[in-house]
Amino acid sequence: MANNDYEVKVRGRFIKLPAVDGLSELEMGTIVSQITDEMTKIEEELGIVDTSKVAIIAAYSFAARLYNLQQKSETNREADTKRLDVMLTRLEKAVDGGQTE
Repeated sequence: MANNDYEVKVRGRFIKLPAVDGLSELEMGTIVSQITDEMTKIEEELGIVDTSKVAIIAAYSFAARLYNLQQKSETNREADTKRLDVMLTRLEKAVDGGQTE
């Protein structure tokens, strides 16, 4: 196992996962727990027992959440940029209006 790998037991199987820059083993363990919880939830809600299908649905679920967060972040970024532009325009007008020639 390379020094960067993280070995974890997921649903009875040992899996080597590549380390992620900036994440500690504790944080990676938390992520693995979220995956396991999501897989259990999917099995219970949909009655699927095929581990591959459960894993794909879990991956889809996480990807959809990530996509929604990215869209929300982009929308917020655009709104923040517009607010900053308005504030900058007001500030420039205030500075220009206060100057005497």
